[in-house]
Amino acid sequence: MAEGKNWIVTTSSDRAIKDIASDLKDAGFSVGHVLEEIGSITGAAADETITKLRSIPGVVDVSPDRPIDIGPPDSGDTW
Repeated sequence: MAEGKNWIVTTSSDRAIKDIASDLKDAGFSVGHVLEEIGSITGAAADETITKLRSIPGVVDVSPDRPIDIGPPDSGDTW
């Protein structure tokens, strides 16, 4: 993936997700996974490109991809 942070792009159903992924790539987004079933695309990009990514038709949101830790099995810790 390209230099930068990891992001999750949420898409609308107005356009084909593969077309949106192509436009994201052309705008400087390094596409990781296209999750067609849930309308999301993961990847990496520099902070400076996020405004441009958000303006692509069919993009609903661009949010940082953050790790989630639910703890070990059978632990008493919860969210």
